[in-house]
Amino acid sequence: MQKKNVQIGGRYFARVGDNVVPVRITSEARYGNGWDAKNEATGRAIRIKSAVRLTETRAERVAANLRAGGYLR
Repeated sequence: MQKKNVQIGGRYFARVGDNVVPVRITSEARYGNGWDAKNEATGRAIRIKSAVRLTETRAERVAANLRAGGYLR
C-alpha cells in the first residue's frame, strides 16, 4: 500500500511482528512519520511507521474491484 492511499478512520490489516491483525487508523503521528492506530484484536494503540506494513481489507478490495467494473471471484 502507498502512503497516499492511507485514510484516517480507515480499516486495514497490518503486519505486527509475525502476525497480521486488523487495525483502524486513528490519526497521523504527531511528528509526521506514520500513523497512530488501534489494534482491533487487542484494543491496544500502535504506531504504523510505514504504509508498507498495511494492506487493505477484503471488503475494500471487493468495493474497488466493483467500482472499476471488475468481477467477483
